[in-house]
Amino acid sequence: MEAIRQYLKSVAGIVGRMTPSQVMMLLGVVAGTLVGGILLVGWLSDVRYSRLYSGLDEAEAGEVIAYLNEAKTPYRLSDGGRAIEVPADEVYQVRLSLASEGLPRSANMGYSIFDQTNLGMTDFLQNLNFRRALEGELTKTIMKLNEIDAARVHIVMPEERLFKEDQKEATASVVVKLKRGGALAERQVAGITHLVASSVEGLEPDNITIVDYDGNLLSSGERRDPIAGLSASQLDVVRQVETHLEDKAQSMLAEVLGPDRSVVRVTAELNFQQVERTSETFDPNTPSVRSEERTTASSSATDKAMEESESQQEDNSETVVTNYELNKTVEHLVNAVGSIERLSVAVLVDGKYTPSGGEGQGGEMIYEPRSAEELERLESIVRNAVGFNGERSDQIEMVNIAFDRRNLGQQQELLDSMYLREFYWDIAQKIGYVLLLAVLLLYFRKKAKRLFAGLRALAPPARSAPVASPSIQHDAVGEEQSVAAEEQRSVRLADRMQEAAREQPEEVARVIKTMMAD
Repeated sequence: MEAIRQYLKSVAGIVGRMTPSQVMMLLGVVAGTLVGGILLVGWLSDVRYSRLYSGLDEAEAGEVIAYLNEAKTPYRLSDGGRAIEVPADEVYQVRLSLASEGLPRSANMGYSIFDQTNLGMTDFLQNLNFRRALEGELTKTIMKLNEIDAARVHIVMPEERLFKEDQKEATASVVVKLKRGGALAERQVAGITHLVASSVEGLEPDNITIVDYDGNLLSSGERRDPIAGLSASQLDVVRQVETHLEDKAQSMLAEVLGPDRSVVRVTAELNFQQVERTSETFDPNTPSVRSEERTTASSSATDKAMEESESQQEDNSETVVTNYELNKTVEHLVNAVGSIERLSVAVLVDGKYTPSGGEGQGGEMIYEPRSAEELERLESIVRNAVGFNGERSDQIEMVNIAFDRRNLGQQQELLDSMYLREFYWDIAQKIGYVLLLAVLLLYFRKKAKRLFAGLRALAPPARSAPVASPSIQHDAVGEEQSVAAEEQRSVRLADRMQEAAREQPEEVARVIKTMMAD
């Protein structure tokens, strides 16, 4: 204890001899060390929890918690007790352990439900388990998508009816929970729809409804009527054809005229009617023998009058029946879907601009329209690019018109000046950050040097161990005398300072302020 007291006394002496700025610096270092240690200990002892299960009812949550208590696994509840969280590094291990115990019982079992044998199962229960298994398998598949956090699938499979007109169609509904910040694109919704429709017998995509946990309808919800007009996919095909033709013509004109000197718009009329035609053609000029039948008959008669003369007369006949077959040609034609019926092309072409002062001189630009021959050549280029066909009644219109370029130069100058200001401002910010960092480093370096110099000056001298040598004892006595003389001088100096403070208090106060500022 005595050593601790001496140490605390020496520390108190050191602090007492320090200037206020040095004391503040020391307190800051000690406080920073304590705060850093506390944060480090808190970070090392912090346990990050992750979601184990969510959406459980009270009975299922109680069974899971009972198992976690038996396994001595830490956990915490959220979402009003319907969600359970465990340490992040133990999530998968706990899930596997719970699955081996059959928990939670309402989890998606899938086709594993048929692994449990039941001898007294009726046809109704068998069909019910099949539907549950199908719903579970579809739920597992949908939850594999990156944007989906949870999902549920409900399938309605009507009973078979005796008459077809009484048979009802199968329906299905899908409820999905999207991850935070996630969203399903239209193609993804269509993919989920066709996935469910392809997995259930007799289920049409129009009979599937997809909603999220907020009740928002994600599927179209409208049955496609072929009589109503073009479907969304057909409109996409039309837009793709028009965009493709426009890009082909625009790229060629840009190479000839330059960028932003022409505008091309194409309107395509496509035929989406699927026609199947079967025709039979007969050729009467080249008949072919199909079958031939020959019949031969012979008869004999005896004349009584000639009987005596032993004369006999015979009669023979032959009948031929020939059937002819006319040649015919049977054709089964299916027209292509999405063929182009008609194209309408509109092209705007800018003219030429020449300086008012002549070639190579500045000044105001004068617009000059293009010649008819040049427009005809450009029109021929566009015709070949889009596949113009006069037999389809295609139309093309090319107009030479001056584009609005009045504020183009001013806008470009404004953009250039804005980019230049941003460039200089970025450089100035970086230079300012570097200078500020350098000033801070120099300031802290100077403060650190002063702090260490003060600590060295105020540190007590090391005590030497006593020895028996007379010369060393004589030196020690001399040192004690010098220390006593130094103390006397410091006392005299303190008396002089007190006397000066009484006589000139303003000067002393100014000196103290200067020391505090330093």
